Amino acid sequence: MDPLIILSALGPLAVDLGKSLISRYIQQGDFKPSNIDEYLRVRASELEMFMAMNSAGGSNASYPWVEAVTRLMRPGVGVLVLGIWAYMHAKYPVGVDTSTIDNFAAAIGFYLFGDRTLFYSRKGQTK
Repeated sequence: MDPLIILSALGPLAVDLGKSLISRYIQQGDFKPSNIDEYLRVRASELEMFMAMNSAGGSNASYPWVEAVTRLMRPGVGVLVLGIWAYMHAKYPVGVDTSTIDNFAAAIGFYLFGDRTLFYSRKGQTK
């Protein structure tokens, strides 16, 4: 396996470790609301932040089909790359060097499945 693929697989874990170290040693004081009004203001600001993140890149004044094509680029590229990978391994099972295609398909596969797996495993640890 290519060392770059191994590093890309461990990248999100390294980012998580860095965030936890920063929050442990640098960011000592977490805000804890003392009454319901403060709690509601914090939750409202978090909701505004999530709404802004969700609408980023999706509120362009454009034709609806242009917006749809833009939003479908990532899944389309993922299907294309994984389809080429499957075709190459079905057509040429031996004798052809497909390591570059394997590495690119591994990166796409981690993008599609590894990030969600890390998210759900982290979510399960908090319960």
